[in-house]
Amino acid sequence: MKYEIFINGGFANVPKQFEGEINLEQTEKKDLLAILSKESKPSGEIHDGFIYHVRITDTDTEIKSIYDEHNLPQLVRAFIETIQQNKE
Repeated sequence: MKYEIFINGGFANVPKQFEGEINLEQTEKKDLLAILSKESKPSGEIHDGFIYHVRITDTDTEIKSIYDEHNLPQLVRAFIETIQQNKE
């Protein structure tokens, strides 16, 4: 599964970008794709918060989602944290 994650905002507005491929267990991948498939929009109430742009490509499926700190699902947050830890 391929991913692209772009995080911007925050007090200093220093963007971060991650992209690559990751192998997930089938149940974890299914849960993540189900959550990302739901429509989401940043709330607009955050002034110094982060905005998370997530794009996942799995075989012939591409899913794009945008979240902020208020509506970022826990499973997506854990996925992003895993990616960040693997890149450091």
